[in-house]
Amino acid sequence: MRKLLGRLLLLLWAGGSLLACSGGPDSPEDEIRNFIASAVEAAERRSSDDLSEMIHESYLDQSGYNKKRVAGMLRLYFLRHKNIHLFTRIGEIELLGENQATARLHVAMAGSVISDIDAVSALRARVYGFELRLVRQDEWLLQHASWKPASLVDLE
Repeated sequence: MRKLLGRLLLLLWAGGSLLACSGGPDSPEDEIRNFIASAVEAAERRSSDDLSEMIHESYLDQSGYNKKRVAGMLRLYFLRHKNIHLFTRIGEIELLGENQATARLHVAMAGSVISDIDAVSALRARVYGFELRLVRQDEWLLQHASWKPASLVDLE
């Protein structure tokens, strides 16, 4: 079950709030923040199809799982868990070129609404740190992810 949770969290990589619209085209960093926010919304709606569409065909995670295997695990996880709520903090976004980037973030996950950082502790939410590698092909897609347990202070 812990590995399944890790796979889910990997895809939830999660996101913070959307930036205010500037009227102009989004910067690559804004696009990545919006991508992460969309993944969070899809996860909270328990939409394995929407999340799967956000994964690159050559995806491979730290455990050697590919896109097909992760998609199947998401479907199973969503069948078993009726409520998924996330609290996220995006750390560093680094552009590695025009079409590649990395993002570091922390995610807390619980079965009840996480209204603020104080609720993370009260709900005994699990917190994970993620490092994501993204690639842009018309839109940003998840190409690789690694994660490890984190603590409440990492969300501050």
